[in-house]
Amino acid sequence: MPKIQFTTTDGTTGEYELNQERMSVGRADDNQIVIPDGSVSSHHGEFTFDGASWAFTDTGSTNGTKVGGERVDSIPLQASTAFVMGSVECAFISDEAGATEAQASWEAEESPPSPAVSFSASSSGNRSINRSARVGFGPHKKEKDGGRSMLMLLGVVGCLACLAAIFLSMKMGA
Repeated sequence: MPKIQFTTTDGTTGEYELNQERMSVGRADDNQIVIPDGSVSSHHGEFTFDGASWAFTDTGSTNGTKVGGERVDSIPLQASTAFVMGSVECAFISDEAGATEAQASWEAEESPPSPAVSFSASSSGNRSINRSARVGFGPHKKEKDGGRSMLMLLGVVGCLACLAAIFLSMKMGA
């Protein structure tokens, strides 16, 4: 079965089997292939199989896709094709039998299995990815601002002080 192998700039590696005819790739969790790196766009691109060959298409990513240092929009994928998504080095691993097996499995199954994924760091063996520590992955929850309530309290105290001054000046004048 054809695969995509990748290595991020921090040394994290991963591998995904291409087990569907069309698979989206990016750092967002709603992609079939998730690459947890800030240089990869949320929806960076798409791998497609047309029945005979694989291709990768960049879907307008911010940091682009490069082959040999040159930015490209689309890449025909062959065994050991190397390319870079953002700053992440990628390699397409395939053989002719793998492509035929993939096509046969899609026709035999109603829904393909989820991709087999493994991650490891070059110096620390296998490790899981802490998705809450990722940067650049959509909106972050903002903590409630305690300063706003303090500002409101000062405004109320200021208004009361003004009312008290008006009241006292009217009492003294009468």
